[in-house]
Amino acid sequence: MLKLTNYYNLYWQTRGFGHNPIPDVPEALKQYTYYGAILSAIRPNSKILDLGCGDGSVSQIYLQKGEVTGIDISSHALKQAKKNGLTTTIKHDLNQTPYPLKPSSYDYVIATDVIEHLFNPIAFLAEARRLLKQHGKIIIAVPNFARLQNRIRMIYGDPIDILHWSKYGDEIEHLHWFTQPKLNHLLNEAGFKKNFYLPAGLRGNFILVKLGFPNLSSFLVVQASK
Repeated sequence: MLKLTNYYNLYWQTRGFGHNPIPDVPEALKQYTYYGAILSAIRPNSKILDLGCGDGSVSQIYLQKGEVTGIDISSHALKQAKKNGLTTTIKHDLNQTPYPLKPSSYDYVIATDVIEHLFNPIAFLAEARRLLKQHGKIIIAVPNFARLQNRIRMIYGDPIDILHWSKYGDEIEHLHWFTQPKLNHLLNEAGFKKNFYLPAGLRGNFILVKLGFPNLSSFLVVQASK
């Protein structure tokens, strides 16, 4: 636990802060950006739990839709999350269940670029479901190993190693890779239903999802119901 905490404290110290989650694009396209799609999916006046909130630079945009609680393993990141407007933050290792929260407390549980870092994604999803209100929703975003570019690279023997090869922009702390069928299976195993893939990501990604091919997109952004 201590070593993992130290790792992520160093991670956030090295990474720095000030990330702009929604790029400066025409208003009509903002709902299709990576985080804009998630924001658009959240109903107003909701109770939102951001698992793995980091420095809160993304969590702060969810404040437009309601009350946000953030959990992260890094105390260094959570100090910045407070400065970014999160009034409720909890230091906790998401690998350790149960989480120190009451069941059936949230309308939305959000985890962006988180479950690929965890030892046991099923345990994480089951715990997220416990924390959701009846008919609450989870929104998950992960890199997609089966992305179109990776399929092409596979033909030439040089696929993107989403687990280990930092030269591709994917860091060594990734423990799992995901595809649409694998993510669907995990969500169903954890008791979620009505999986819906959000059209998210510019550079053609949201168009692929709209056409019914989310498993060709660079990443998967899925909403599922309790």
